Order: sequence, then structure tokens, then C-alpha cells
Amino acid sequence: MTNNHGLASLLEPRAVAVLGASRDPSALGRRIFDAIVSAGYEGPTYAVNPHADQIGGHPCVPSARSLPPGVDLAVIAVPRDFVLSAIDDCAAARIPSVVVITAGFSETGEAGRALQNALAERVRTYGMRMVGPNCMGLLNTRLLLNASFSPIVPPQGSVALSSQSGALGLAILDLARDRDIGLSTFVSVGNKADLSSNDLLEYWETDPDTSVILLYLESFGNPQKFARLARRIGRHKPIVALKSGRTRAGSRAAGSHTAALAASDAVVDELFRATGVIRANTIDEMFDLASCLSAQPLPRGRRVGIVTNAGGPGILAVDACEGAGLDVAEFSDRTRAQLSEFLSASASLGNPVDMVASAGSDAYRRAITVALAADEVDALIIIYTPVDPGQSAQVMVGIAAGIAESRRTSQKPVLACLMADAARPKPLTVGGERIPAYAFPENAARALACAVKYAEWRESDPGVVPSLPGIRSQAARDVFQRALDTRGDSWLTADEVRTVLDAYSLPLLNTCITRSPDEAAAAATTLGFPVVAKINAAGLLHKSDVGGVRTSLRSADDVRTASRELLDIARGLGFADATILLQRMVSDGVETMIGVTYDSSFGPLVGFGLGGVDVELEQDVHFRASPLTDRDAAAMIAESRAWRRLQGSRGRPAGDVPALTDILLRVSQLASDQPLLLELDLNPVLARPRGQGCAVLDARVRVGRRVTKGPFVRSS
Repeated sequence: MTNNHGLASLLEPRAVAVLGASRDPSALGRRIFDAIVSAGYEGPTYAVNPHADQIGGHPCVPSARSLPPGVDLAVIAVPRDFVLSAIDDCAAARIPSVVVITAGFSETGEAGRALQNALAERVRTYGMRMVGPNCMGLLNTRLLLNASFSPIVPPQGSVALSSQSGALGLAILDLARDRDIGLSTFVSVGNKADLSSNDLLEYWETDPDTSVILLYLESFGNPQKFARLARRIGRHKPIVALKSGRTRAGSRAAGSHTAALAASDAVVDELFRATGVIRANTIDEMFDLASCLSAQPLPRGRRVGIVTNAGGPGILAVDACEGAGLDVAEFSDRTRAQLSEFLSASASLGNPVDMVASAGSDAYRRAITVALAADEVDALIIIYTPVDPGQSAQVMVGIAAGIAESRRTSQKPVLACLMADAARPKPLTVGGERIPAYAFPENAARALACAVKYAEWRESDPGVVPSLPGIRSQAARDVFQRALDTRGDSWLTADEVRTVLDAYSLPLLNTCITRSPDEAAAAATTLGFPVVAKINAAGLLHKSDVGGVRTSLRSADDVRTASRELLDIARGLGFADATILLQRMVSDGVETMIGVTYDSSFGPLVGFGLGGVDVELEQDVHFRASPLTDRDAAAMIAESRAWRRLQGSRGRPAGDVPALTDILLRVSQLASDQPLLLELDLNPVLARPRGQGCAVLDARVRVGRRVTKGPFVRSS
């Protein structure tokens, strides 16, 4: 066997075997076997049980080694202690893919984690692909394959779905069926010891049966790979993700401003935004989005029209649209004139079009046709609130007719809000087209707004990771390695920091390190006044917090006095070997912060935002996973509150944004190149007036060995 095959054997098997199929109808293995048979899978299905000759009227073999050739998929539901031997049997039978339903692995503690690592290593050695362990299985609706213990089989459709939670997977499948959202495939990945969401993304990228991808994620196995895949796949197939764990379980001590600000969920938001992934906040919202994206064309703009027979829901829709960033378009005189030809005098011809409660089937048909034809509308939300339930069926005929007529000339997205009863409405079918239907206007507005933002991202320039001149990565690598070898996990000295920054052409302001007040006074005279004096001591991270900075020193006497005070403070804190760091004072510009922190789940993260001593109070740092593209760097600067200041205001000059962008990209390159970099703070980075460049006024760098958090990850 090789490990270069794709996932066709897993998701499109020619034949399936169930190891652990039981004579007990309530046993898990038996339920899976029965589910495969009852769903109508047309390929051969084999039961494997050493203690039975037949299962449910079907022949049974004692071991996977006894199976005939051609079995592509084995579903393993045997007790935990027999799983490894079952894998051996499957390998002997040349079965390329397995789904391990059995629990009791990494989710149970260290012993289970060790067993899971052994399982993953054995699967990798055999060149097999494995889903699980501790999962509920998989489905392929085109093949009528239900290789899971779910009694629910959603309708066939074009939405692919992965869930990291088996129990939640059952609820998700139930909701998909309830909302009549058709699935192409469903995979419960469980503990992700081998197959991950990234592998499924690669499969679904080219799967002709899949047009929308839904992910329920609890963790990222390889977030950098996820980002690369999402950027590429999202250009032609939308990815909707529901990521759990939005809150921090607790705070950790952080030596740098960047690390303190890099809350994991904020990083997830930035990762999704940069890669075009649409983030859902709830399972229900995930299916709201799937219903819209799988059934309707993408909007070409933010302008939305609203047609309703009730003022209240219309106002709610307007509020929800504007709150979500959509534009409720003002209708042209031509559109108003067309509406006035058939609507009553009491109707509102603006947007929303309130046809009043008496509006019937024909009014809906004609209003929909006019609104969708209007040049000032990119998408339409139709709201129907029944006044006379006996007329509802006829009104629905009018809504369908209006959409059908409009489709001859318009391919704008249409969403319906059917406030007919307490139940969640089913999608409408109009001439083979599915129109997503929502219970409330807010749901429709949120789904449409997400589709608009996704469409804008898809049309945007993806950017490139630029090649930067003037980088000597080996010089920085040597500094990191020497520091690690001599001091272990530690902060670099001022001289080491300068060497690292010089290696990446990062403009650290000229600095002098002095050991006495007289030496400081002499150095300041050489630098030129005014100067800034700071305590320089290994282990003292936030100098301003202890009064360790003096600014606007304009004479040698000022420097002597400040140096004595600073050395006294340092000795009082236990830093007997402290020195004084001097810099020429520079103040004309916008203070920003650029940093790096290594996250065990996401890898190196680059941050940008407003800088200075109040950086953590400002909470304005925006993160992206390294490496950054030129578009990433530009977006990070534009998203920050520093952007308006950089544009110039109240007589102040605009900042040198190109120079700031260059620094951000160089820091990203540093983060990608140097595997021993744990934290870096450049704060403040002073963006000087346009054309004058930037200056890094203070810098701190921590070295150490990176630790990756997550399950066993296949080397490929």
C-alpha cells in the first residue's frame, strides 16, 4: 500500500465491511450495519464477527482477513483493546480506508492518548486513511451510504458537512433534514488522529457533488494549512465554519503586549476574515447561510430591496439589513411609477414596498417582478405575513410566479421570510430553483449580508507574499541559536535585538548603552538633544510600568540626573547590573505597534495596531497568521484605529504608510523564517510624515523552542 491515494476509497467505497457487527440489534456495530443496509447502499456490505455465521439474515465472516478483495472501507466498532488488531486485519485484507467508531482514546486521558498515538502510527505505517477514533461515522447521500450510527439521513444535495463532535453531529443531521437542506457528504472526524478537516477540504474542492462546505470545529490540527486551503478553495466554493470555544478559559501571563492581546478567538476571527471563511455563530445560523449559499447566486452589491405586506416586519428587515452593513436602496422614480400602477393608494412605494395587509397573489407577483428588475437593487427579501390563512396558498403561488417571471432576465439572489406559523419554513421550489426561506427578517438579512461580504472577498485581489530585499536570515538565526544554547528560553539582550532587526532591515532607532551617569551624559551629547533614557536590564519587560523611562532630556545635566534616578530604581528592583539605554527623542509621527507571538495552535501570529504605553488598554491589535500577503498587511493597517491618524487630521501630516507596510511584511518574514522566535514587540513604531519612513523606538524579542498543540498529524 502507498499513502498517496486520495479519499475516494473512504467517501466513495465500492464495498463496505463492518467489524463488530453484533447479533444484538441495539449494539453499536449492529446499528451501523443495519443503517448501511436500510439506507439502500448498492455496493456489497459485509458483517465481520468471529462469533456469528450471519447477522440480520446476511452472511458473516470471522475476520477482515476473510473478506473478499475489493472492500474499500471498513467501519470498526469493536472494543478499544481490539482496535489495533482490527487495523492489522484490515491491512492484511488490503482495505485502504477505515472509520474507527470506538471511543476511549485521547479524550480519556494520557493512557488513551498513548493508545491513539500508537493507532495513528500504525495506520500511517500501513498507508491507510482513518476517520476517528471516537466518531459517529460518515454518509454519502449520492451513494445512499449511511456508514454511521445516525438514524437520520438528510436529503441528497450539494452541501458537504464535517463535524468534530459526534453527539452534535446527530443534532446537525437532524436539523439539516428538518430544514430540507440536502447534503452531499457528511463526516464525523472525531479525535482527528489521522484524517482532518483539511483533508476533507482538499477532497471537497474537486468534488462535483459539493458546492458549499460546512465545518463544525473545536480545534485546528494545522491552522496554517487550513488558511492556505481556505484561501484557494473559497475562491470558487464558500466555506462556512462554526468554531466553538469563543471565550478564554483563563488568562496567561504574557511577557509582551502582543502575546497578551492575542486571545485565541480574536485570532480565529482574523484568520477566517483573511481567508474568506464565513463564520457562523450558531448551528441554526450555519444552516441559514448554507440555505442561501447553496441555492442562490452571489449578490453583485450591497443594495437590497424589500417587499412585504406588513409594516412591522418590513421595519425589522430594514434595521437588520442596515445593522449588517447592507444598503436598503432608495427606489428610482421609474420603479415607484411602475409600483403605483397596481398597488393601492394606501401602499408605500418606497423601500421597503409595503403593499399592506390586503395584498394578494397578483400584487406579490407584480411587485417582485418590478423590484427584481430595478437597476438600484442587487438582491431581494420577500416577507409574507398571513392575514387570512385561507389565502396563504394562493399568495405563495403569486410569490413563486413573480420569481419565475423575473428569472427570465434577472439572476439576483432572492430570500423569503415566511412568517406563516411557528414552524421553521421549508425552502420554496420555483421551477427547479430553491428559494431559501426564513422564519424572521433578521435571519434573512444576516444570511444575505454574509453572502455579500463573501462575494466581495471572492472578487478581491488575493495578494502575494512579496520577496523582500536586504534580509540576512542566517545572521538572525545564529543569534537565536546562541541565545538558546547559552540561556535557554529567554529575552534577547539589546545588542542581540539590534543584530536581529538589522538582519531584516528593520529601522531600530540609533541606540547607545551606557553604564554610568557621566558616560550617559557624554553619549547623549554625541547623539544630540533631546534624548530619551531607559533602564536596560534583562528580565525587565515593561519599563514604563516601573518608572523606568525619562523623556525630553535636553542637557547633559538632565541626562546625569535621570540616569542616577533610573539606576536607583533598577537596583531597588534587584537589577544590580542594569545599564542606561539612550536614544535621540523622536516625536513627530503616529505611534503604532507591530509584534509577533507564537500560538501553539495557530503558529506564529503577526499583530498590528495603535502603539505606546496604553497599547493593552486600546485593545486595537489585529492579527493574521504568518506569512502575510501584501493584501493582509494593507488590511491590518486599514482595520486599525491608527488608520485615521495615518491619513492626517487637524493639521497633522499623513503618516508614511508604505514604510509601515514594509516593516509589517519584514516582521512577518522574520516570524516565518525563525523557528526559535516566540515573542517580538516593536512598540512604538513611529510612522513619521509621508516620505520620511518609520522608526522602531523600542524592541523586545524572546527566544525558545516552539511547542505545537494538537493530535498526531500525518507528515504529509
